[in-house]
Amino acid sequence: MPRKHRNNQPPKIPSHSSSFNNNQSFILLLPQMPPKLHSSLSMQAILYTESFFFCPSCSTWRRSISSQASSARYRNLNPICRSRSASTFAPPSTAPHAVNFTRNIPERFQELYSALRSVHDVAATHVNSSRLQLALRGLETEMPVIRVAVLGLDNTSTTARLVRLLLADPLSPKQEWEDYLETYRMDTSRGLLIKYGERTDLAADYSLVPTISVPSIALKAANLEILVSPLGASLNADSHITSSAFLVPTIAIQSTSTGAHTFIRYPVHKSIVCGKGIDGLLAYMRLVERANIKEPETIRAAFELNLDKGSTQEKEGISFVDIDSAEAALDTFRKSVQNATEYEKGWLGSGVQPLIEWMSAPPKDETLDPSIRRLVGSVLDGAEESIIKDQNQQKLVRESKTVPEEVRMALQETVSSWAERAHTELRDTLNQAFASKPWRTLSWWKLFWHVDDVGVITSRILRTAWLPEAENGVIWIGGKIHQAGLLNHEANSTLDIQESPEAKLSSSIPKEKLWPTQIPDIRHQLSTLSVPSLHALAQKLVLFSVSTTSLSSALSALVYVSSLSSSVYEAGTIATIGLLVSLRQQQKGWDAARGFWEREVCEEGRRALKDTEESLRTVIYEGGRAIEAAPETKALQQINRARQALSDVK
Repeated sequence: MPRKHRNNQPPKIPSHSSSFNNNQSFILLLPQMPPKLHSSLSMQAILYTESFFFCPSCSTWRRSISSQASSARYRNLNPICRSRSASTFAPPSTAPHAVNFTRNIPERFQELYSALRSVHDVAATHVNSSRLQLALRGLETEMPVIRVAVLGLDNTSTTARLVRLLLADPLSPKQEWEDYLETYRMDTSRGLLIKYGERTDLAADYSLVPTISVPSIALKAANLEILVSPLGASLNADSHITSSAFLVPTIAIQSTSTGAHTFIRYPVHKSIVCGKGIDGLLAYMRLVERANIKEPETIRAAFELNLDKGSTQEKEGISFVDIDSAEAALDTFRKSVQNATEYEKGWLGSGVQPLIEWMSAPPKDETLDPSIRRLVGSVLDGAEESIIKDQNQQKLVRESKTVPEEVRMALQETVSSWAERAHTELRDTLNQAFASKPWRTLSWWKLFWHVDDVGVITSRILRTAWLPEAENGVIWIGGKIHQAGLLNHEANSTLDIQESPEAKLSSSIPKEKLWPTQIPDIRHQLSTLSVPSLHALAQKLVLFSVSTTSLSSALSALVYVSSLSSSVYEAGTIATIGLLVSLRQQQKGWDAARGFWEREVCEEGRRALKDTEESLRTVIYEGGRAIEAAPETKALQQINRARQALSDVK
């Protein structure tokens, strides 16, 4: 449902010269007059006066037919009670936290409206918020206000004169606002907003942007707002320029208390860049080249330049206008409608009419206004481009902070060589250690007088023969890894690997260490767990042998004393059996324990080498890589959803 007019009254038909007040046909036709009225004035003059005659076969008559068709089209699009949207900077009609924020949105726009809001929520840092808000505001009604910026390129007087010609009604006498624009001069940064109003109101509202209201039929028919603003003041030679410089002009708002300026962005649907002469044209071409404009259909340029008759006045979005000729033609027709032929010749030759047609081009049938469609598409394209650009920049940063693969391959080869040498060392050194004299002194039959040396000898073997060179090699490789920069990133400075079921030791590189610590950790485990167990078993076996032998000897003596018939040999048999049993138990137990400990030391050595190698290879592969940010998958999905919704809008 369209919003009510700001004055709660239907717009009135503006009054014109008294010579036409009694013509009923004129009163009925005027409210539907399209912006293309200048090319059809000859036909209208026939309707308004009986004393003026044109040949029906002339070109003027044929042009008027298309004008009447255009006028009929505007009658369908712009009824008298047509509503206009609220102020440019008014807050949205529904709060962001509302449960159903599309309740007042036309049904055919609700899906697109919801998708655009989702894009803003998930890609706020990538989307142009001001242009997105303008697009959302355009979807809140079936008849959106189209904003057109007329940007002066270092010549504000020419800009104001062109705006006056774009909005002037040749069928009405010169209005007060036209005099205002003729004498209007902008400063280096401020702008002027021109809206439609039933009465002329030149008391500029300085709340945000100086605003005036004018009863222009062109504004009313096409539902336009015109922003007049300078362009060249903010475009320095070294500044980066994009299409936003033309479609999102920057306006300075001066504080009434401090005098300081606050810059705001005022997005528009279309822009006309106005300049003067060849210098202005060259300056504009340089700006376009620097800006790399991707939306040429939303930006036009007009330059005051007198051309010879027959010259091309429009080429690639650039129009050449003769403002003096257009003003003279307008004044000539206002003096008398009998000057229509001279007016049309001068007006069409001035090059202003194509700008009016481009500025106020109506949508076809009931489709979405092309300006709104282009704006939404441009916002989505910009957001997607920003996301992709940000991802590419992050990728370049990661690549610059990542250690080259050549360095990683060299370190991998170093680890392979170290692992081969370490396994060879483990096999050879342990074989030598278990064949050495100290280890042989721990034979089962020597255990009686070497039982206290078990802990010392086994600890010495672990310390001197269990991977000492491999441990030094790990330290050296750790230094090479740190030198290569593979431990510079906190996310990759610790490398967790899967622990084997047999051990519960930490298999990572501690933050205070520069190399894996599996070898010293497992050595410490063997020294604190297996060595004391082996020593305790040796003591237990020796104690069992001594106690068994002592008991059997005592029993043998008791039998010999208590039985007079028993000989010494018979009584000694009991002691001998006890001695043999105890020694056999000691031999079996100790040999099994020694063999198990030898196998355990070898197996733990292989496990230490395996875990260390995995840690080194993991840090070489994963270390020195910048943390990869999560991709903007959700944002891209919402953008694609909005694109689909835009294509579905009819």
